[in-house]
Amino acid sequence: MRGVFITIPFLLLIGCGFSNCPKDGDIKAQPVQISVERLEGELFDKQNAEQIAGFLNDHRSFSDIFLDARQYPSDSILANRIYKLIDNPSIDTLYDEAVSAYPDMSMIKSDLETAIGKLKTLYPDTKTPKLQTAVTGLYKDLFISDSLIIVGLDFFIGKGATFTPRDIPQYVLSRYNEEHLASIIVKFLAGQQVANGKTETLLSEMIDFGKTYYLASRMLPCTPDSILLGYTPENMKLIYQNEHVIWANLLENEVLYETSHVIKRKFIGERPNVYEIDEECPGRIGAWVGWRIVEQYMEINDVSIKQLLADSDNDKIFRLSGYKPQSH
Repeated sequence: MRGVFITIPFLLLIGCGFSNCPKDGDIKAQPVQISVERLEGELFDKQNAEQIAGFLNDHRSFSDIFLDARQYPSDSILANRIYKLIDNPSIDTLYDEAVSAYPDMSMIKSDLETAIGKLKTLYPDTKTPKLQTAVTGLYKDLFISDSLIIVGLDFFIGKGATFTPRDIPQYVLSRYNEEHLASIIVKFLAGQQVANGKTETLLSEMIDFGKTYYLASRMLPCTPDSILLGYTPENMKLIYQNEHVIWANLLENEVLYETSHVIKRKFIGERPNVYEIDEECPGRIGAWVGWRIVEQYMEINDVSIKQLLADSDNDKIFRLSGYKPQSH
């Protein structure tokens, strides 16, 4: 089981109802049932370190992956540390707020079942992952593999949380909530299906991101583009109105074929704004432009989604997209 920890550093102006999802017909969903284990309740019910040690042994993957149990000489040492943590009044606040924010995981479960079901249509060997939740005192936020997804709910309480992680900037933290959680997971799963471009230019990496967003938007057809991008509705309105300006800036500054990682990060990396374009231009704008290129390429070329994802010739995709936004 290979997986990754996602500490998230990295136009529909209104949401759509379930019966009105504009991209729902792109991929038929296979029936999927994801099992959910709410480990926070089970863990916090333990009365002593010995019972916690038993919990760690019963949930070996969770203990090793999410609590780093292998770093300890024995489970009893980790169990004692966890028992002291649970005994701290501050953790009670985190626990209560997390459980209140997520009385059940039905919305996340439903979205993930839709997404995995569609991915199974494209790739029949796709596994159905188990979903586990936990509260760990803001220790880890998210682990994703093909067979297991672990969510640290205390990271995703959302607006009004009493305690928030100190090392995550506010503009990123604004996405740590239930509304964005499924899309964060699905974007990672979608990205695993994308063949990286042949070149390491900014344009090629923009299109790689574009393929990821294109697939994710088909896996979650009822999720607004603003949620997939992690932008506000105001951001979305601004970039659509100024798409031609954004593109002209990229051309005039001759950055599309840059291979410098420093320069590329300015346009596709996690930042509050891309000041090189405008102080109000949201970060990661290059990823959005890449998505626009991919959307246009798919509209005018007879290409399947699987063919798109497997194609590493991003220069060809750009050329055949005919992408050239005009002022409105």
